[in-house]
Order: sequence, then C-alpha cells, then structure tokens
Amino acid sequence: MKNKRRLRLQILVLVMLFYIIGTAIGVVAMYYSSRNSYLQAKNDMIERDFKFVTDMMEFPEVMSWFFDYSKQHSSEIKAPHEKTDYNFFDNVYTKLRDKSIPIDQMIDSLSEEEKLMLAQSIYRNLMISFDSQTNIFKYGGMVCIDIREKDRGFVYYEAAKSEKDNNSVLGDRCELDLKSHPAIKKILDGDYDTYAFEVAPAEWENDSNYYIGYMPLVYNGEVKAVMAIDYNWDSFHSQLIDQIRLMAGILLGGMVLCCIVLMILINRIAIKPLSAVQLTVREYMKSKDSDAAHKHLKKIKTHNEIGVLADDVGALTKEITSYTEKIKTITTEVMEALARTIDAKDKYTNGHSLRVAMYSMMLAKELGMSKQQQLDIYYMGLLHDIGKIGIPNSIINKTTKLTDEEYEIIKKHPIYGYDILSQIQSMPDLSIGARYHHERVDGKGYPDGLSGYDIPYMARIIAVADSYDTMTSNRSYRKYLPQAVARSEIENNIGTQFDLAPATAMLSIIDRDTHYMLHE
Repeated sequence: MKNKRRLRLQILVLVMLFYIIGTAIGVVAMYYSSRNSYLQAKNDMIERDFKFVTDMMEFPEVMSWFFDYSKQHSSEIKAPHEKTDYNFFDNVYTKLRDKSIPIDQMIDSLSEEEKLMLAQSIYRNLMISFDSQTNIFKYGGMVCIDIREKDRGFVYYEAAKSEKDNNSVLGDRCELDLKSHPAIKKILDGDYDTYAFEVAPAEWENDSNYYIGYMPLVYNGEVKAVMAIDYNWDSFHSQLIDQIRLMAGILLGGMVLCCIVLMILINRIAIKPLSAVQLTVREYMKSKDSDAAHKHLKKIKTHNEIGVLADDVGALTKEITSYTEKIKTITTEVMEALARTIDAKDKYTNGHSLRVAMYSMMLAKELGMSKQQQLDIYYMGLLHDIGKIGIPNSIINKTTKLTDEEYEIIKKHPIYGYDILSQIQSMPDLSIGARYHHERVDGKGYPDGLSGYDIPYMARIIAVADSYDTMTSNRSYRKYLPQAVARSEIENNIGTQFDLAPATAMLSIIDRDTHYMLHE
C-alpha cells in the first residue's frame, strides 16, 4: 500500500509539474503575445496619426522657424487674434509653394505683424490637429515639445483633455528626465529609425505610466522638437494582468480537473492492476498456491502491457509451483525412504518415523501454523531419529533391559542426528527435531538438559508426537496402549515432560479420534 501510494504521488507530482510548467509557459506566452499585439496596434495608430499631423505641417522650414520664433513671442501667439487676413495667408502659402525665393528670405521679408499672424496660423493648426486626434482616439496625451538641452521641456502645444480645459499651453515647460525616457535619449543619440517608443511616466501627466510614441522633428540635420502621443499603460496593463489571472485560474481549475480525471484513469488502467499483480505475487510467496494466484490474475481486465504482465506472472507461478511440487515430491520421497531405512534398523519400531512426521504435521495444523511450517515439521519428524544410524544394531534390537552404558549410548543418537542434518545448508532448521526431541520442559531431558522456552518450539511439538506414537505402537514387550491411557499420560505430564500448547493440541486430536484410528 505504501508503494502504491508512492506511485500515485509520483505520477500526480509529475502531471502537476508538467502542467504547471506548461501553464507558466502558456501564461507568459499569452502575456507577451497580448502585450506585443497591443503595442504593435498602438504603434500603427500612433504612426498613422503622426502622418496625419505632419501632412498639415506642409513646410518643414516654416515649422523650424516657428519653434525658434515661439520662444520669444509665446504670449502674443497665444493671445486671441482680432481678425484673419485670408488674402495674406493665400499670398504667403502661394509663395511658399512657388519656391521662387528661399523660404527663410521670404519669412524675413515679412513684417512683425505678418510673422505673428503666420505663427498664430501654425499654432492653430497644431491646436486643431492635436485636439481632434486626441478626442477621437482617446489618447492620454498629445504634445509637441522641445528636447534640446537648452530648451528641454519647452511645450509648443499640448492637446486639450476636454473643451473646458485651457489649451493655451505654448511656453509651458515640463522637466524631462532622460533617465526616465530612454526613447528621448535614443533620439538625441541618433539611434532611431523614424519613430521611438517607450513605457514611461509622461512628464506632462501625473501618477501614471504611459506607452509613448515619439516622432522627432528634424530640420537641417538637427532635432529641434518631438511630437509625442501616449496611451495610458497602467490601465491596459492592469486589464491584461486581470485577464492573465483569470486565464491562470481557469488553467489551474483545468489542472485540478485534469489531475483528478487522469488519476482515476491511471488508477484504473495502471495502479489498480499493478497493485493486484503485486498483491497476488505476495500472496503466492506466502501460500505457494498457484491456482489462487491465477484466479486473482484473471480478474485483471487491462488490455495493455500490465495485462500481459499479469498473464506472464500467472504462467510463471504455475511453472514455479509445478517445479516446486516436483522438488517437494522428490525431497519427501527421499526423506521417507531414508526414514524407512532408519526404522528398518529396529524391527520393533517399523513406520515410527513416518507416523511421528504425520502426527507432528497434524499438531502444527491444529496450532494454526502455516502450510510451509507444517511441511517443515513433517520433514523434521521424518528424520528425527536419523542419529540411530550411529547406534549399534545389537543395542537397538536388544530385547532385554539395557545396561546403563548401553542407555548412555542410546542417548547419543540426538547428537549424531544433529551432526548429520546440520550439514544440509539448504534446510538449516532440519536438525532441530533430531537434537531436541528428547528434551523436557522441566529440564530433565537429554542431550542438553534444556527447559521451557529454551527448547525450540518445533522440537516441543515433535516430542509430543514422538511420545504419543511410542505409547500407541506395538513393542516386543507389550501391545499398543489403550487410547485413554495414552491421553492420560500426555495430560498428566503437561508442564513436566510436555509443553502446554502442543500437548493440549494433541488432546484435542485424540478426542476427535473417537474410533482410535491413530495407532500402529
């Protein structure tokens, strides 16, 4: 379950990681795409309106003159004019278009009154063009301003925000900080094409950032002024950020939904089948039951690599079980043959080892031990008397009472058996039954005189089975004992010769054997 949760968590983290990375890339791409699209659209609009305004400034030399003239006569130019001499303007602009004389000479030939009228005409053109464009397209501002070091910030005209505003701004001055206006610095350095753009706070506005486009007014190779148009950048940017947040929220919600659906699908397609395969393998390792494993694996309906894996695992468990059963069969047959060989030394105890093995396995089952433990104790029971191989036949088959010396020799058979079986490294516990099956819980047994829990549990079980078969088998000097006598002996020796648990289990088996089938 821990590995299952870990796999789910790993998949979820990977999905979220890729989704978050994709979302972040998408959000950034959307931000810059929207931003760049907005800027390109504003660039096109600003360039179009610059062209519209410059088309009204028909003669650059006249504008150059206006910039210089207005610095000394700003108050007169802004003053309301009393009359308009249309004949004068027709005459002046006819001469400008005719180019029969240089423009600067033509302007010098004008009287002071005529120069003022010409400057007022240019100022009105700026006013009309700037105000109309600003009102129509909702610019944040539109201004014509000097950027030269000497007169930096001198305003030639700034569009009115509304009809109520005082738009007579000629001669006003604002502080242009070149550090805050990289586009103006670029123009002054000559590092520009036709227009320059920036996001910066407009000095002619307060408390806001703007996207500002500049068109330099260049006359005789000198930048005398710039026209600037700006849009409120903060307003657009806050709207864009709100849209990005909304999109990010939608993507986040999509991510959560996607993760839920994906985890459901992955759980169904991969994790659940894998868990079933894993659980089946673990259960098979415990029970070695290939039929149960195959039955569980058949429930996996996934038609992908995991389904193939389940089929392969099922086939593998069958093959392993078949091979294991063959090994067990061979092992059992060899051990049973060896047990018969051992018993054959004593013509009075033929079949004793097989019966002790069977009774031991029955006790193990009664005590709730696993199938593997039942099989292990069966093998121990089969070979528990193998040490008798080292005992002379004359002593084993003696029909009279043994001498003390002969009895001491007999008592060595557990040690002989232990020495033989301990050499089998593939089954290290096999020697336990051989060495300790004559130990008693009161410590009066042999060969080591162990007591209580110091005696291995398997040996305590075999001791009960061995004693029961001894009592219920025929001997040269008597026939097998009645069942009641055997039961009474086991019950009376609990806590002295026998351990409580296996002895109690033996009593239960005896009580169920109402026809006394368990004897030689």
